[in-house]
Amino acid sequence: MARRLFAPRRRRHAGCLTVFLLLFAAAALVLSLNGLSNRYVRLETRPVTVLQLPRALENTAILHISDLHAAQLGPGQTHLRQALGKESYQAVALTGDMVGRSGNVKPLLELLDALKPGVPVFFVAGDNDPAPLMTAPHGDGEVKAPWVREAEARGARYLEYPVRLEVEGQAVWFVPGELYFIDLNSASAALREQAEALKASGKAYEPETGAQLRAAEHRLGTVNAALQAMEEIQPTDLVVALTHQPPGADMLGELAQEAREKNLTSPGLFLGGQFNNGQARLPGLGPVYVPPQADGRGGFFPGDEGFTGLSIQKGFPVHISPGLGVSGYYPVPLRLFNRPSVTLLQLTARMTR
Repeated sequence: MARRLFAPRRRRHAGCLTVFLLLFAAAALVLSLNGLSNRYVRLETRPVTVLQLPRALENTAILHISDLHAAQLGPGQTHLRQALGKESYQAVALTGDMVGRSGNVKPLLELLDALKPGVPVFFVAGDNDPAPLMTAPHGDGEVKAPWVREAEARGARYLEYPVRLEVEGQAVWFVPGELYFIDLNSASAALREQAEALKASGKAYEPETGAQLRAAEHRLGTVNAALQAMEEIQPTDLVVALTHQPPGADMLGELAQEAREKNLTSPGLFLGGQFNNGQARLPGLGPVYVPPQADGRGGFFPGDEGFTGLSIQKGFPVHISPGLGVSGYYPVPLRLFNRPSVTLLQLTARMTR
């Protein structure tokens, strides 16, 4: 009797164990395939309508790359090199978190080596990158962080103020997007006061104060250069603004209003990163979770709008890169069903979907 009573229980236990093992095997297979997929890069080509784009800039291409987070995409970034193939582009925009919290600059340098030779490369820092400027004693007179200097030694340019690029005889300005949301004159005055106070402290030659003074003077120089460059931008010029955190609708609305009231030349295109395409995605549902934003967006299954790809916000085209790596911005450090991607943006005056 005892055997008959306990035998079914053993069969149920064996069945549960089988189901558990099958689920475990399926999860392991999915994660293995996902890991393999994450090593290969997809190149997306997307037309971008820019209102009043000068005819000379029709079909100008900008390669937008973001959020590498020191990921290794094949030896020497060969998978990125293969994805780019022989594509033609007139400029490259890197919108932050290329080094990430690890501080490992080697994958970024290998990425720069994989790009088309001679093409201008502009980059900004992200919130996970090491600080681009040094304000603590470090044994020399440099202000820019080592990872920034190494990237610049490979031909990239750290974007601190507007830089003019000529394409087919037409001016294209690459501008740090933050410049449109701060009062540059007030920033210049504040930095000047800070530098004068540090000089007057009598400690300018001490390591800590000296490092702070060099950083303040460097920032003052870049802010003044920005003020001068902003005056040189003409209404017929194209302005491409690089940010890591894409500006919200409220910020863009205020910018649009200010541009109308003061007759300012505002950006024709914003490029950003930060969200990594949601990082973990489910087919047909999009991002599983995006940390809540100040404007109320985010949370579970928020959709793609405003977190990846191209959108028009308050009249401004905003392209948010799907990214390449894995960000600590999310609670789970896993890029799921989300192949690393770079985007070739083809500018056009024609209306596109």
